[in-house]
Amino acid sequence: MLIVAVDGPAGAGKGTLSHALAHYFSFKHIDTGLIYRALANKALIEKIEFSHIDALIQMARSLTVHDLLNPLLRNEEVGNAASKIAIIPIIREQLNQHIRRFCFDVKPPYKGVVLDGRDIGTVVFTDAHIKIFVTANSDVRAQRRSAEAIASGQPAITDMLAQIRERDQRDQTRTVAPLIPAKDAIVIDTSTLTIDEARQQVFDIVSAYQHKHKHLQLEAV
Repeated sequence: MLIVAVDGPAGAGKGTLSHALAHYFSFKHIDTGLIYRALANKALIEKIEFSHIDALIQMARSLTVHDLLNPLLRNEEVGNAASKIAIIPIIREQLNQHIRRFCFDVKPPYKGVVLDGRDIGTVVFTDAHIKIFVTANSDVRAQRRSAEAIASGQPAITDMLAQIRERDQRDQTRTVAPLIPAKDAIVIDTSTLTIDEARQQVFDIVSAYQHKHKHLQLEAV
């Protein structure tokens, strides 16, 4: 199956674009950030300190697809907690195993898999067929996340920009799997793009790859 890695910081639009790719090309969409958020949410509920690595590992091993359906995973408290858990190397490896297993379990009628996250192209699937890195400046991303929070019925977050920058700093400077584009990734800056414009760019990237490798698919058949 075609594997598409879509990485980038919070609020850049990678989730929206990944959903669009999945719908248009009949791919299975896997939001890898939800796996980290699911673990963080369990830790918050059970009041497990992030320094208790053994407890977090046991929680990580017990995660199921059902845990990813909790609507509370989208709130900012859980997102920030997930970012703190994500800097722990052994936890990352445990959750990466989940991500790879979810991907390998995908079967037809899906024609491929699109995974969005922060280190899909650099760590989880370094041999992904297509790697896209979606970014935008921090001010734009903070505005988008604030609008999303209000639209979902959450109160406005006054320090959203500070949270975005703090999370960027944590994600980009962690020693394991820092948030950086893969060397062979195509970078898309959505700061000044409409949703339709950004969507068309990713569609064109995947379509061009499929056209270029069409003869290989025919030979395989």
